[in-house]
Amino acid sequence: MIPRLHATSNNPSTNRLGPGISENDVSEAVSRSGYPLQTVIADVLRELVSVSEGQPFVQEEWGYIDTDSKELRTIDILAERLLFDLGWLLSSRKQPRIRPMLNLMIECKQSTLPYIFFLSRGRPLIRHFPLLAGLRHQTLETQSDDDPSTWNFDIMDALGLRLHPFLSTEPEYCATFSKCVRGGSTVELSGSEPFHALVLPILKSMQHFQVIEAPPKTAQYFDCHIAIGIGVLDAPMVGIHGSGQHHELNLLPWVRVIRYETDEVPDWHETRRGLYAIDIVHKDFFKEYLLKHVLPFAETVSGLALKHEEELVSGKAFATDLGKNSRTEIEERLRPRRPGERSKAIGKLLLSLPFRKKPLED
Repeated sequence: MIPRLHATSNNPSTNRLGPGISENDVSEAVSRSGYPLQTVIADVLRELVSVSEGQPFVQEEWGYIDTDSKELRTIDILAERLLFDLGWLLSSRKQPRIRPMLNLMIECKQSTLPYIFFLSRGRPLIRHFPLLAGLRHQTLETQSDDDPSTWNFDIMDALGLRLHPFLSTEPEYCATFSKCVRGGSTVELSGSEPFHALVLPILKSMQHFQVIEAPPKTAQYFDCHIAIGIGVLDAPMVGIHGSGQHHELNLLPWVRVIRYETDEVPDWHETRRGLYAIDIVHKDFFKEYLLKHVLPFAETVSGLALKHEEELVSGKAFATDLGKNSRTEIEERLRPRRPGERSKAIGKLLLSLPFRKKPLED
């Protein structure tokens, strides 16, 4: 059904469509653009207040600076949702030093032709997904009681979050994707246009977000932003398994696209470029994606961040028995580091060594 073009009571008679363009032309142009989908997705985000606690903030056409060209660009939607009780925070005498919140950078695209995702066989470790912004440290310098060594754990690893289903089992991964385009009487795959139109704006907006949310050196309280980049498609999504003539096609509503960014930061202890990822989600799966996958994960991150706020603020921690096991169940052993704890651990270790006494001479 084509919407009728109405005029408001104060509309001047000169504000009208000119010759050669009809209401149908205008309606079809709007439908082909990304704006109707952008509006629909923004409305879904605003509806979250009715199904979960916390008022979401949704800004359409959020501006960011491209880190390469230094030009001002926009992404369709920036959404933010607090992951702590603001009322309790205002009434509490003890203000937490970590304030966790979820941020979504979203770009929307529409197409009648499908997007094609060449699915990966493995699941690489992606250090920058989700992206953490607002903290002074991206790693925890951790000491133990059974070894004089020092471990530098990525925050997500230290808190055991890599084992969460959102990161460990969901969804399919993809390093290369394309879009079908018409080439005369046939359908062909496009080149780099889908990447430049969808993935690149999301990655650039996330990198800008991390820069502007970096805390000042004098900060005592920190926002912990869990930033996730999302591409929402109103288009068929087809995953490809296999290669060459032997491949299988599957319709899928959610895929994680990985992207490698060059590392030029010399200090490997701090944030550096490497593997990033964004989630590509079908528009009719978007609400389920948020409620059943993103929000449960974000709330888990929030609970652990508040539990270990002292460690996250200082960037230093202590965990027992790391010499025996520094790979699993770290979070259960993690606690703030206390003064003198390292010297006690080294002394304890030295006492346990089998020193041989030299016999006394006559």
